[in-house]
Amino acid sequence: MNRVFNTVRTLFAILLAASTLTAGCGSNSSVTTSGSGNAVSINPAGLIAIINTSIQQTATRALDGWEWGSFSSSFSTLLSKISYTVDMQKVTYQSTGADGKLHAMTGLLILPKSILGGKPAVPILMYQHGTEVNRAFSPSQYLVHQDRPKDYPEVMVAAAIASTGYAVALIDYEGMGDNIDSQPHVIGATLAQQVIDLLRASRDIIGGTAGNSTSPCTWNNQLFLMGYSEGGYVTMAATRELQLNHAAEFTVTASAPLSGPHDLSGVMRGILLSDTSFKAPYFAPLFITSFNYAYGAQTTNFSPNFTLLPPYNTTIPPLFAGNTTSDKISEAMGMNFTTPTLIVMKSLLTQQFITELTSVTSPVFAFMQQNDSYRGWAPTVPMRMIHHKNDELVPYGNSQAAFNAFSSAGAKNHSPGGPGVELVEETAIINISTNPVKTVHFGAAFPELSDGWKWIDSFKK
Repeated sequence: MNRVFNTVRTLFAILLAASTLTAGCGSNSSVTTSGSGNAVSINPAGLIAIINTSIQQTATRALDGWEWGSFSSSFSTLLSKISYTVDMQKVTYQSTGADGKLHAMTGLLILPKSILGGKPAVPILMYQHGTEVNRAFSPSQYLVHQDRPKDYPEVMVAAAIASTGYAVALIDYEGMGDNIDSQPHVIGATLAQQVIDLLRASRDIIGGTAGNSTSPCTWNNQLFLMGYSEGGYVTMAATRELQLNHAAEFTVTASAPLSGPHDLSGVMRGILLSDTSFKAPYFAPLFITSFNYAYGAQTTNFSPNFTLLPPYNTTIPPLFAGNTTSDKISEAMGMNFTTPTLIVMKSLLTQQFITELTSVTSPVFAFMQQNDSYRGWAPTVPMRMIHHKNDELVPYGNSQAAFNAFSSAGAKNHSPGGPGVELVEETAIINISTNPVKTVHFGAAFPELSDGWKWIDSFKK
């Protein structure tokens, strides 16, 4: 693996340059309000050098499951063909929260800048990141923490993709970035609309119609979506929303929802009810807090007192204010990383909530089913789901359920590159046997993202 790193360093030695700050692009859109402050201009050679140095450093989080060795093996070929530097800027825009009100939200926009000059016409890739509960680790916050690339793995993936000629926009999600609301975790319609509003803001910045925006590229009208874990779920939900309600404004070229929890009312409900210990137990109160934010005006069945046993009903909810890492929340639930000790998520739930989860006629089940990302539609655009068969946090059955539903609706893909849905099993070998808290889910992220991007890139003009 060190040979891979040394090869990457050699490839970039000729291009290595210090990152520089350039004037930013403040902007105003007729649809949203976009403003970026300063844009940061980054040479990917310098970025990969910082990443390689960061890999050697101690992780800042207990559950640091990203396999950084596979970042180089997955993306080194991509990075070795750089024709662009990248400009990064924070985008502030208006979108609707899970409470139905307009809120200011943020995202990160990464634009390729040709080293040969001119304004290249490039696709837009909407990149949806995985679950994050600490606001400081939102994509847009990388701009003030550039010395800590290991805390922003998906920004690094997005920057690598942008350096090959893509405009990449990463949503922070409501409750993240500069927004201090609750998170609408796996609230499909809400998250989809927030992605679309960031897409509009990004389009206007790239097109030069947002205030005094000056973009180093133009849009070639191709639109891709990709995301992993919760990002895979949001990718599917946003693709659905674009196809059903925004087809006159946007045409999706291809969509890659990777390892998403698409089957909330089936597979993921089973995870909550399982008697088996779980390596990321914070998922349970995150789900509860999210659904209470979205549906608290309609039901009390997601309230802390209804769902969580004392003292967790009072100690856990405040930890989702955006200032606590996921491993610290899991520790507050009884998990131990120092002397690895796992817990059963169900052991913190009240019997009345367990009964609601168990019943397929309950309001809790109905709200979960309402947010299954595959229900009520069938993709008419190329879609490839990729999922590791051994994923223990977001089981493969989520993608299988979605694929089965789409296939039954006649949306199965029968020709490479054609419209419809494919389900591909990720075959990367993920060795977690020596670490009781490492997971296949995190270990498979870089390989799947690489595979998803390569498939998307096959459609690029």
